[in-house]
Amino acid sequence: MYFALTKEQKLFQTSVRKYLTSQEKTTAARLFMSGDTVRYEKIWSGLSELGAMAINIPEAYGGAGLAQVDLIPVMEEIGRVLLPGVYAETVAFATPVLTKYGTEQQKKMYLAQIANGQKKFSLAIAERGVMTFVEEGIRLEAIKEGNQYVLNGSKTFVIDGDTVDVLLVAAKVDGQTTLFLVDREVATWEARRLQVIDETKGVTEVYFNQLKVSESAVIGQIGQGWDIVDDGLQILNTVIATIGIGGMEEVVEMCAEYARTREQFGHPIGVFQAVKHRIVDMKVELELAKSLVYYANWAISEQTADAKIAVASARAFTTDAYIEVAAHNIQMHGGIGFTTEIDCHLFLKRARMMESYLWSVQDCYEVIMSEQGWRINEETARQSKALQSNVAT
Repeated sequence: MYFALTKEQKLFQTSVRKYLTSQEKTTAARLFMSGDTVRYEKIWSGLSELGAMAINIPEAYGGAGLAQVDLIPVMEEIGRVLLPGVYAETVAFATPVLTKYGTEQQKKMYLAQIANGQKKFSLAIAERGVMTFVEEGIRLEAIKEGNQYVLNGSKTFVIDGDTVDVLLVAAKVDGQTTLFLVDREVATWEARRLQVIDETKGVTEVYFNQLKVSESAVIGQIGQGWDIVDDGLQILNTVIATIGIGGMEEVVEMCAEYARTREQFGHPIGVFQAVKHRIVDMKVELELAKSLVYYANWAISEQTADAKIAVASARAFTTDAYIEVAAHNIQMHGGIGFTTEIDCHLFLKRARMMESYLWSVQDCYEVIMSEQGWRINEETARQSKALQSNVAT
């Protein structure tokens, strides 16, 4: 089976690339690092005008009604420019979750606003002490009071928790995991920026102090929350991997261009075998990652029996490959590769950020083993928990 973008998808990808290039590629990311979000907001509006927000929203709610694979062109281009923000969380988690599990009222209220770029969503799932996105780590309680639920507690690793319009919050209702829509228009929360390796992403910790939400804010049923979250994470992890291959493509092209123009001993460094072979290795890693990611997108769209394995395999391989390729790119640039003036370090930092977000590589391996029916012995489980604890601290 051959997986590649269709003619229409390639044309759309070209349009998105031209637009992001006109916005000076990584300039929005660099400005975001200094606290200037004007360029990022402009790009968000521009992508909305191109139809990038409405791709997988049903036509009945103002969308294009397309499939998961139709997100690939945009996600790759977002990866190329290291776009800040919550495009992935909004389009690849909130949209499919609301479409599949939301009430008619929730769909009418939010899907059209996502399609026209008015609403940004982020995930409030992980908590301190257990940084990975697992149900066992959810301790936040939602206490029923009349026809409302009251939230008291905090969530961590929330992307842009200080600026997004809606949070998707996982909490316990009588011990059962439940997913809530917390809209800034009807509720307020506090947020504190966290210092992370990738400053082009606004990672926050959010705090709920007697925050009240109505019963209509529940997505799905009480106790169905983790099934919904897990379903959404399959899609979002696929998209994160897709963004990763976009970043890898940009890195490989950057490295190849430098090898063509940088001269040593009177020749471009690209003529030397050590350089040529390294670039070829980087290209091979990219192509392998792309094959896995394209298949994972297709598997999610078609809901194949091996979809979870495909997603975990793509996410694990791409995470490691992105880090490796980005690190090689810095080495190939030599001393200048370590400077802030060029973009090499930004891609490595984004790759490292990807390593810690949603699923770690270890989490991916555990998903694969579980889906294959392999037993995880006690020592492996102990080491995994120890690793998670070290990450959390």
